[in-house]
Amino acid sequence: MLRKLRFNIIYLLLIPAIYFILQVNWDQQQNTVTFYGFAENKETELNYNKSVEVKKVHITPGKFVTIGDTLLTLLTHSEIEVKINDVAHQIESIELKDQIKVSAIKESIKRLEVTRTTKKSDILSDIKTLESEIKLNQSVLSELKSIDVQGMDMTNSPNAMKLKALKTELVMVDKPIDAEIAKLRLELSQVSIPSRVEIDKLTKESNIRKREEQEVYVLAPSDGLVGNIHCKLGENITSFKSLISFYERNPTLVKGYVHENLILQVEVGDTLDVISSYHPDNKVIGTVAGLGSRIVEIPERLRKLPEIKTYGREVSIQLPPINSFLQKEKVVLNLLDVNPELMNDQTQVNTGRKDEITIPIN
Repeated sequence: MLRKLRFNIIYLLLIPAIYFILQVNWDQQQNTVTFYGFAENKETELNYNKSVEVKKVHITPGKFVTIGDTLLTLLTHSEIEVKINDVAHQIESIELKDQIKVSAIKESIKRLEVTRTTKKSDILSDIKTLESEIKLNQSVLSELKSIDVQGMDMTNSPNAMKLKALKTELVMVDKPIDAEIAKLRLELSQVSIPSRVEIDKLTKESNIRKREEQEVYVLAPSDGLVGNIHCKLGENITSFKSLISFYERNPTLVKGYVHENLILQVEVGDTLDVISSYHPDNKVIGTVAGLGSRIVEIPERLRKLPEIKTYGREVSIQLPPINSFLQKEKVVLNLLDVNPELMNDQTQVNTGRKDEITIPIN
């Protein structure tokens, strides 16, 4: 009888113990949020803000490099050579215009000098002819005894007046032509002044362009792995076109998906246990850095039951820089000690998100 009573007492004691264990387990389940994600290395697209030629490629895809290592050697002359040639053509064009203008002015001076010589020669010929005629007339008159040549006034004779006019014209021929020639010679001396200023300006611009034609080195922005190389030796690359994909050595972010029934239980700033799904000893503490702004389909790899489509919210978790996760490694995310009041709060929704950044090389 005593033995039977003792047996019943043990069973009676087991009932509250089992209830306590179940209650604790229930409370833990109610206050624990578990979901899945995969680790991601931060990817940076390296580019240059000018057109360049690839002179040398120092790395291969997948190579580990340290901060400051030279990845590429570039030449910035692809676009600059065209500009230098344009400047040279402009200078040649200016000089050619000056030569044409100088030749035209010199030709005008030559024509004026020929005109002056011709006019003077014609006048001198007329003077000589007229003087011979006057002399002949005087000779004829002197032979006539009936006429007193000595008493005649020959200065007002038609030939004498004409001779005087010709001599005056001879003197006046030089003045207008000399004035025009002097004007042209002054213009000739000043032809190259504005052109010289423009040529000096273009020459300085060309020299600046030549100084810009130099080697540029693309350096690793941090320790990490070389991803894809989007250029090859000797290739001309336009400005801002991607040259290299660069990854940090360790994943710095986890992209997870929390089931839509649990989205209000996760907020920016929450801390989580981030655990490798295949190596539970590999574990770090992560921080929620961003939340997606819409409900999306959870990738099959991250579903509890892969064959059943489920939906949830994308969550970005920041990882410490030192960790042992691999790129795209599946991880388990545990959010512990969730505030029960928050679980029923339907108003607290945070849509923060961290965007990918592309860093140009300067």
